[in-house]
Amino acid sequence: MNASIRSVTTRSAAAAAGLLLACALTACGSTYSADPQNAAATGDPATAAPAAEPVEAAPAAPDVQDSEAAGDAGAADDVGKKPTTLKRVRTPKMGDVVTDERGWILYRFDNDTAKPPKSSCNGDCAKVWPPVIADDQEIVGLDAAKVGEVTRDDGSKQVTLGGWPLYYYLGDKKPGAWTGQNVGKVWFAAAPDGTKNITCLPENPPAPPKPPADAESDAETGGDAGDGGYTN
Repeated sequence: MNASIRSVTTRSAAAAAGLLLACALTACGSTYSADPQNAAATGDPATAAPAAEPVEAAPAAPDVQDSEAAGDAGAADDVGKKPTTLKRVRTPKMGDVVTDERGWILYRFDNDTAKPPKSSCNGDCAKVWPPVIADDQEIVGLDAAKVGEVTRDDGSKQVTLGGWPLYYYLGDKKPGAWTGQNVGKVWFAAAPDGTKNITCLPENPPAPPKPPADAESDAETGGDAGDGGYTN
């Protein structure tokens, strides 16, 4: 093969790869729910979990479109903030994420710190992003050495993963939904090592809902992207 043919072939391959990537990113921007199918069923490359603790498939959840993703009913109404289990599950769009025993996806916040662990989500922020309260949870498919806890401003103990505090999201209406992904460009589903999962980032995630009715302030939806829509 001469140089000119090699050049054309290389450019064609690069263009094809770019098109595939563009298609993948476009698909991420329109739906916010996990799919119960596993990697073998979807053709996605598998990410190995510890042999003794296999990765579970995410529970079924209906697709949640942008127009209905935000709302006042969600995690705060139906999720125990003190889960019994932390587990690694597989989703076809985002790959491996972290959930509780019921399949609610857990998040981490860019404005927190991991070294040392510190939560900066308090007040109204914590009403929309309820902290995962530490209670000697069972660990499934995760490195137990990376699971810890941090003392919050109110004195409660919050679960950390890789040093990052973990949260639920009020906007998620069903287990397996991930409407909190990329909210304010600072909230992300937690990867199994505690870092942020950025495999699939919706371009226009819904604004976070208002805090529950018993919130002390009348914070409005939206707000400063630095705290995901709420000041502390």
